Amino acid sequence: VYFTVQAITLLLVYSSWKAYFKTVLHWIDIVSILPFYLRLAAGSYFTQVGGFRVLRLIRLLRVMKLFRHSKGSQTMMTFLFASLPEIMLLLLMWSIGVLLFGPLIYFIEDAHGVNSTSDFDSAFSGMWFCVVTIGTVGYGDLSPASNLGKFVSALYTILNLTIMTIPISIIITKFSRSMRLVKK
Repeated sequence: VYFTVQAITLLLVYSSWKAYFKTVLHWIDIVSILPFYLRLAAGSYFTQVGGFRVLRLIRLLRVMKLFRHSKGSQTMMTFLFASLPEIMLLLLMWSIGVLLFGPLIYFIEDAHGVNSTSDFDSAFSGMWFCVVTIGTVGYGDLSPASNLGKFVSALYTILNLTIMTIPISIIITKFSRSMRLVKK
């Protein structure tokens, strides 16, 4: 109810309805209020339709309105948009490593696995292993058993960390620059 009162008040105070509806954040307000009234109107039918649950998640977008009040969050968004090419390069390099080494580890473990029992049951499990390894999470749910698999895993980790330092260092440099500009 509070958000409805806020949206209506803003609509009444705005210079024109046309200007109000041109702002994306106001549309987020309206769409985030909508599920409440749809549930009131439709009753139990609304809870049976799963697609309306997604509309309730749109309420989380209201947090975006806080960005305009925080200089730090505005700086962070500016930095992220300025670093988009480097972030895309980082993701591309990461994806290439996962797509190359994941199936390779699977095939090595499948062919050379100790006692022919391998934790890797598909190429996707090899890719999962690569994602978890380079993310330094290391759940331990998968690990190569053969010596060749261990060697390829170590090689993948070293190569990926070495290659990824280049875009990461560029991103860190841009972030330092943007923080220095904010402090001035």
